[in-house]
Amino acid sequence: MKFQPAFRLLIVLAAFAAYVPSLPAQAPPQHTRYRLIEVATFGGPNNAYNGGTPIATNDGTVVGAATTSTPDPYAPDCFDGTCLVQHAWKWHDGVLTDLGGLPVGESSFAESLNSRGLVVGYARDGGLDSLTGAVRFVATTWDHGQIKNLGTLGGGFSFALGATNQNFVMGLSDNGVIDTSGFPGFDGVSEVRTFGWRDGTMFDLGTLGGTGAWPATMNNRGQVVGLSPTSLVPGPLGLQIDAFLWSGGKMKDLGTLGGTFSAANAISDRGQVVGYSTVPGDGATHAFSWEDGTMTDLGTLGGTFTIANWLNEAGEVIGFGTIAGDVCCRAFLSRHGAISELGTVVGDNSSAAFGINNKGQVVGQSWFFDVDTQQVTASHAFLWEDEGPIVDLNTLVVNPTDLSLTEANFITDRGWIIAKGFLPSGDARVGILIPEGDAENLNFGSTSQNGEPIVKPSPPRPEHLKAFKKQWLPRDYHSQSLTKYSMQLHGYLRQHR
Repeated sequence: MKFQPAFRLLIVLAAFAAYVPSLPAQAPPQHTRYRLIEVATFGGPNNAYNGGTPIATNDGTVVGAATTSTPDPYAPDCFDGTCLVQHAWKWHDGVLTDLGGLPVGESSFAESLNSRGLVVGYARDGGLDSLTGAVRFVATTWDHGQIKNLGTLGGGFSFALGATNQNFVMGLSDNGVIDTSGFPGFDGVSEVRTFGWRDGTMFDLGTLGGTGAWPATMNNRGQVVGLSPTSLVPGPLGLQIDAFLWSGGKMKDLGTLGGTFSAANAISDRGQVVGYSTVPGDGATHAFSWEDGTMTDLGTLGGTFTIANWLNEAGEVIGFGTIAGDVCCRAFLSRHGAISELGTVVGDNSSAAFGINNKGQVVGQSWFFDVDTQQVTASHAFLWEDEGPIVDLNTLVVNPTDLSLTEANFITDRGWIIAKGFLPSGDARVGILIPEGDAENLNFGSTSQNGEPIVKPSPPRPEHLKAFKKQWLPRDYHSQSLTKYSMQLHGYLRQHR
């Protein structure tokens, strides 16, 4: 299965392409200081997480994936861009646990977790997709050390994206039926559906009338949000695709702000949904909030584009958008019916907010984009709190390391921040920022002096199957948040209408 070349993010991805670390500045004394834990790898160069779903709990457990030093046996159909085997991990209290993979298949990736210790993601199972001949990816759970293959809806891949505390698992899978509807990027390949999994059974959550349904995330009540075509027949402006809410066994069309496209990105436990939608004529895209049957336009920052990424239980919504002249981008916070620009790190000209906790603390990314060279020359993970301003998280670290934090995606209610960064070598790392007072009460006795956690290896497994040299692009799914994928879909639609 391959994504079409046009199925690319048209807005903001330049911000993620490159960076040059800037010199640290003196941090304002009123902000929380953090101890930075640099999560180790399993012998390879890189560590990663997916920023589109919850990746940490309030008890201090974090999940992701890291490369090993073992060459990927399925090259050139590689799981990771380095063509090294990659394993899911769980970090807690200074110990990094290798969650391992399925008995055959080698690589795995942890997407999310619940507060009871269930980790969800996906792994290779060594089998072949009957349609493409590629090595399969299957939804996977890790429950206190026990790995389980959840299977698919009949196709050749599946991904588990989230789990409630009652162990209801949600994800996406193809169903083995050729999609002929023109769903962007999937025409001629297997239909993509949202699945639910409970007590050993995977089931299809349905669609809004078309052939596909793409999930974003869900809340702890098991309500799922995403996007889906509303029919099999394109209208005058193309295929109508709307945000959906699946709840109580039924999929509900949330509608749009008057245009032909909307996507839901997040949902709170009280059932408030946020995302973005085109307006009449599809000439602009606005962030929205939906609750109790009503979709509300959150407005813009002066430009024609805003997207809501996340929200907290108080109804505060964060995201990013263009300012006057459609200059991209600035982080925003919407609360009490008003949208406000959060600014940037001093010296930068762009920003985007990705996470907010129930205390109203916001994290994201700030960068400088050189219009003349079309290059990003700086990128910083940021924190916004107590009415601002935005602060470079690198300046709040009490134990500076060689890791330059370039993007923060998640913040817990305890104030723990999960961020991405790079070493001087260019290797990627996950950074866990723990408030200084909180860190004093934690047990880091198993942590080495350089701050890297002791690694608990995965149990021995049988040797891998013979390598299959097939190409299948969703292997890089984990490196993109679901927000970015929905933006890719939106960009594709705008380009082809």
